[in-house]
Amino acid sequence: MEAVHLRLIDSASDLRKEAMERAGRMLALRPRTEREIRDRLTEADFPDDVVEDTVGRLYELELLNDEDFALDWIEQRTIRKGLGPKALIAELNRKGIDRATAEAALARSGVDEQATATAEAGKLLHKVIRYPIRDQAAKLHQMLMRRGFSWDATEAAVKAVLPPEGWD
Repeated sequence: MEAVHLRLIDSASDLRKEAMERAGRMLALRPRTEREIRDRLTEADFPDDVVEDTVGRLYELELLNDEDFALDWIEQRTIRKGLGPKALIAELNRKGIDRATAEAALARSGVDEQATATAEAGKLLHKVIRYPIRDQAAKLHQMLMRRGFSWDATEAAVKAVLPPEGWD
């Protein structure tokens, strides 16, 4: 009877070790959110207590940090995709980052929404150049709004990249 009990303890220990190894492999590929780790471990049929222990241990080892993940995500997506704050917060939310954490990371990032919108408008200008100035403005405005920029930042960006004629 005692041997069976020891075997259960060993298998629980092995299960925790296996969960940590799996999480480590995931984190070695790229940073992950807590929810991503939880979901993947749950999908792999690890018991809830093992998932909890693994996530807790990853936090202890500072291998998991949603705030740092959000900050890195914002910096990368702003540079690579030219996304505005609304789109960034929506993406982070889909990854399991709560709105407060996403907004705090956005504030910490120091990303200048208007400067980013203006740079993105400059990149998009070639797509609308064949249209009359008013249509150019409308199309640029729509494209920037879809990328998650605020109305004010979008308006300022469009005016910054288009000639002043027709804005009166």
